[in-house]
Amino acid sequence: MATPHYYIGTSGWSYPSGYGNWKGIFYPRRWKGDELAYYAERFPAVEVNASFYRIPTAETARGWAERTPASFKFTMKLFRKFTHPEFFAREENASPEITPQDITGMRLALDALAERGKLGALLVQYPEFFTRSEAHTASLVRTLDAFRDYPLAVELRNTSWQDRNTTQILTHFHAAFVRIDEPFFRNLDEPYAPAADLQYWRFHGRNAEAWRKPGAGNARYDYLYSGDEIDELAEQIRRYVTPEGSKFVFFNNHPGGKAATNAVELASRLHLKLPFERFTTLATAFPELRSITGGESGTLF
Repeated sequence: MATPHYYIGTSGWSYPSGYGNWKGIFYPRRWKGDELAYYAERFPAVEVNASFYRIPTAETARGWAERTPASFKFTMKLFRKFTHPEFFAREENASPEITPQDITGMRLALDALAERGKLGALLVQYPEFFTRSEAHTASLVRTLDAFRDYPLAVELRNTSWQDRNTTQILTHFHAAFVRIDEPFFRNLDEPYAPAADLQYWRFHGRNAEAWRKPGAGNARYDYLYSGDEIDELAEQIRRYVTPEGSKFVFFNNHPGGKAATNAVELASRLHLKLPFERFTTLATAFPELRSITGGESGTLF
């Protein structure tokens, strides 16, 4: 029987300032090196969030590939114009109509990673108010068709999509049904996930108090999963993981390095082969990791 190939990491790697920054927690405070290279020496994959706000150039994506080990994988979040047109129009004061340039630009960035064996998946994330309707279904199909040449993972955060029609759509495009954990929606037991080689989990935290609070910003994700909760997530993954294909697991509770901390804990529970001894700086900020990293303290400076 094949052994599942896990890629675990965090949603984003660069949080240099502002609320919940990673300086002095994941990255040493006075260290001024390459954050992506530092991250990639510790985790085997990362989920690119920046592509949701701006389509990265192919040159930028090639730079990411060149700064990471040969086995490292990137998953890239699809540009928001495709999945959050109202948000795009409001924030950019521009038309949300998809143009050929939008598709070409996104494909060039994806190709820059794929050609180097670094593309794990394209994450197509929809908002919770994206309910199943004829118009929304047509939009989903158009988007998946435009990017059908790439591994696809689709995040649908509304129960209206939990039916066999959705399974048929995702199966047609060989797309994964993303299993997520957040305060007001959880589909870790997703009954309509297709039997795809690609499997994808995203853990956003459980900060219900701040999740829908106006102006909460990054505070929505300020949550540290407890040891018991990590055990629960590990059990959910074991229950549904298939032996073939790639498994991507990302934590998005990023403020203050909590995502990295929980990723290390989950990797340990799943017996994944991470270089745990390299997380000593993180273990200084989160002493509960010392039993995993080897008990030595790192430096925050």
